[in-house]
Amino acid sequence: MGSNGYDHDGVQCGCHNPIWNALKDTLDPASHTASQPQDANELAKEPAGESIIFTNGTIYPLRDGNMDERVEALGIHAGDVVASGTLAAVEARMNTLGITYKKQSLNGRTLLPGLIEPHAHIVQSCAMEGWLNLGAIDTDNPDEHKNQRLRPTYDWLWLKSTIQANLPKDNSTWILGHQVDPALMPFQVVPHGLNKLITFHCGPGDDIGNLDTIDKQHPMLLISASMHTAYLNTAASDAVFKKTGVRADNGVLQEAQVLAAIKSIPLRQQLEILNIFKHLEDYFDKASRRGITLLYDAMMDPQSKRVLGAYFLTRPRKLRIGYAAACDGTPEAIGKLPRYQPVSREQAKRFYQGSVKLVSDGSNQGLTGYQATRYCCEATRPVGNFNFCDQDHTPVTPPDAYKTVVRNAVETGWPLMIHANGDRAIEFTLQAYEAALQGGSALEKRHRIEHCSLLTAGTLQTLQRLGLSPSFLIGHVGYWGYAFKQAIFEGKAEQMLDLCQSALDHNLRMTLHSDCSVTPLGPLRSMEQAVTRKMEGIRDAQGRFVHDPRLQPILNEAECLTRKQALKAITYDAAWQCHAEGWTGSLQDGYFADLVILEQDPLDEKVPATHIRDIKVCETWKGGHRVYVNPDR
Repeated sequence: MGSNGYDHDGVQCGCHNPIWNALKDTLDPASHTASQPQDANELAKEPAGESIIFTNGTIYPLRDGNMDERVEALGIHAGDVVASGTLAAVEARMNTLGITYKKQSLNGRTLLPGLIEPHAHIVQSCAMEGWLNLGAIDTDNPDEHKNQRLRPTYDWLWLKSTIQANLPKDNSTWILGHQVDPALMPFQVVPHGLNKLITFHCGPGDDIGNLDTIDKQHPMLLISASMHTAYLNTAASDAVFKKTGVRADNGVLQEAQVLAAIKSIPLRQQLEILNIFKHLEDYFDKASRRGITLLYDAMMDPQSKRVLGAYFLTRPRKLRIGYAAACDGTPEAIGKLPRYQPVSREQAKRFYQGSVKLVSDGSNQGLTGYQATRYCCEATRPVGNFNFCDQDHTPVTPPDAYKTVVRNAVETGWPLMIHANGDRAIEFTLQAYEAALQGGSALEKRHRIEHCSLLTAGTLQTLQRLGLSPSFLIGHVGYWGYAFKQAIFEGKAEQMLDLCQSALDHNLRMTLHSDCSVTPLGPLRSMEQAVTRKMEGIRDAQGRFVHDPRLQPILNEAECLTRKQALKAITYDAAWQCHAEGWTGSLQDGYFADLVILEQDPLDEKVPATHIRDIKVCETWKGGHRVYVNPDR
């Protein structure tokens, strides 16, 4: 049987990257560091920050989370905010402090605190950037207005023609692709039965999904968008078996087996990961173009940290980086965690650890999120997968092993981020948190649940009682919402998926994230998808994605956020979740002068809600220093 990512034995998601795990040891950041001049660190020192008063525009300081306050002027100096308020008051304050400043007219534009991405994967996302992008989201499009939208067409014929247009010139070179997403290809709805998603396989025949019909000569390895499944043609399957003894099941490999496939790639292609510094530069440039001033990496392993350290040795820091340390939950891994210390302002200037990351299940669109009821489409594991199992691979109560891991992690003193997608995985996570907290509140450490995709009234009440905060991968609604509603979850999607407004109604502090590279970096896009909840994956009669928002249906309109609520989720509350609210997320006096200048006001109802992602980022500033300016501003 073929696979679209649902018949594996392990737990993978955007928070796990088998390509990075297989190739990371190819890199030697220590050698790069040693090759730099002894004074290389001097090159990476941050500039002092300009002395400026911004005025003549719309300025939202978001002090104390106030989404209604607007001020006439904002003064910055030496990397920090000095004052905000009337122009006369800001000038008086700057003069009292003896600051020589210049004025910068916003020319009617909007100034906000820098935008925050509270859950992404930096180095791991860059590990595959040299591979052929076969994703449904048009991230390679040079038009910033299009590269956060679905391609016009995404189906088997598009995949086939794209690969054939990029075949290697010699047969010894492998075809390497990533971001393949069967869940966003056309599916078959089966009345009174299990729906069918496209499946990829290899072997005899010329049916849809057979990779051998694309090319038989070159070994072909394609990685799914949720990064937990590899698809191989016969040439690649044979090569992997010959080198490692691992046999692909009809051209499909899962979890640990994927590592064997990647290590079978010719060495010269494995070494392409050495270009990762260039991919990192592009990644950070894109973040600045999207107005991001703080990126929070949701699963930082030691090698990723070393790579970033080597990268920043001679390159400017265009944004701030926080992270959750990756932890597999073993006593050894937990024992290696450093002693917990609250994040200091000095640490925040560079690179800081704010939490620890655990992963409980897989991906809903990959059909591996762990569910209480079976998926509505064909799946080898009907309810998905749960990690940390004891003996039963489909437990109905939290495994003792999982409760032990969460308790041990909580006892380290570190705030936790626990990935839980499926409704049963969330139930298990809540029960494990409750046992570990022993009557205490999660608010003290800001413990989080990542994705937190499928909720009920009961789980929302438990989140509130325990003081947990969710971070929603809102692209689940925008990009996959239609597939979830029609084929994968049916009515469950309408009732339970990304209940943003209900979370706020339960007084939860919530955020919106990209899980990049699962969805693209773009807080304004996240804001738009939370405000509109438009299902962008609907197709027309010709099978093309419908790009006219007037024709895109809404998934559960009652869960739409207001513009102010959504903006708060990507600024003020995101800073709080990332343990950064003492110095960023708002433009209070003494905070870092991390800000973004937009062509239009995202809170202005004159800007269509369906075009919030298209608002031009004119400038991005970090620490009072301009790190991006739009050439068309």
